[in-house]
Order: sequence, then structure tokens, then C-alpha cells
Amino acid sequence: MMMGRFDRSSIAGKSPKEGLKTGNAGMQQFRILEHTADVGLEAFGSTREEAFVNAARALIYLIVDLEAIDPREEVSVQVQGTDPESLLVNWLSELLYLHDAEGWLFRDFEILNLQDDSLSALARGEKFHRSRHQAKLLVKAITYHQLTLERTPEGWRAQVYVDI
Repeated sequence: MMMGRFDRSSIAGKSPKEGLKTGNAGMQQFRILEHTADVGLEAFGSTREEAFVNAARALIYLIVDLEAIDPREEVSVQVQGTDPESLLVNWLSELLYLHDAEGWLFRDFEILNLQDDSLSALARGEKFHRSRHQAKLLVKAITYHQLTLERTPEGWRAQVYVDI
């Protein structure tokens, strides 16, 4: 599937302190981080599960408009990692693989089980349709560059940079 380069103007004017997406409780879900060569995402959650979900949403947001995705189909996702940080990278990498290899776009995520070294989840979405989904960014890989997963006074924070 051909996808264009990211048009940084689609997020231009958004201050890094300004949340692009805000959840039901008013907590910022995620924001996009500018970098000289790549793009990063910062995801937040009151729980670690919520931070993983919001990191997944931020990844898909980089690829297409989340609102254009109809969460009508469900895919089971299981990943493992050696620690919580590698688990986060593997989670996002698996979602990117499902997009690249099978054309999936996901909007809703349900974490069924999250341990320090394993994750089981349901991802809801649909396959990419050129007529409805405008590609924004070709994400090549999830990196370990400046990777952070930490508990904060407000909950959890994850920071991940992607290779574009």
C-alpha cells in the first residue's frame, strides 16, 4: 500500500504542551513530539493499560485520521517483552505490522491482560480503504530512542519515537 510522507503542517501550530486528544475524564491522551529526523509520541493514562491504549491511538493517529476508522472488526493481539518498556515497543510494533502486512487500521483498543512481560488485547478497526482513509505518515518502525515508560503523580506516561 502506497502512503505519502507526513505533512508536518497537519500538526503545525500545536504546542507540545497542547494535547491533541483528550479523554473522557479530561486527561490528555497523547501528544505528538517533533524531532529533527523522526516523530515521537507521548501518551498518558491514569493506569498503565490506559497509557498503552493511548500510545496505540497516537501511533495510528500518525498514520491516518482516527475519526475516519470504523471500529467494526476485532483482532486479537498478544505480545511479549523482556520488561515493560520492550513490551510497549513490541505492542506498537505488532500494531504497525498488522497495518503494514494486512492493511489494518485500529481506533479502539481493549487491554485484556497486562503484565510486565506480556500483553493480551483486542484491537478494533477496519482495513485501509483509499476512498475513506487519507494516509498522513509512513511509519517504518518503532524505536528505542528516548523510550520512556514511567509512573507520574498524575498516572502513567509513555514516550516513543518512530522511524519515518
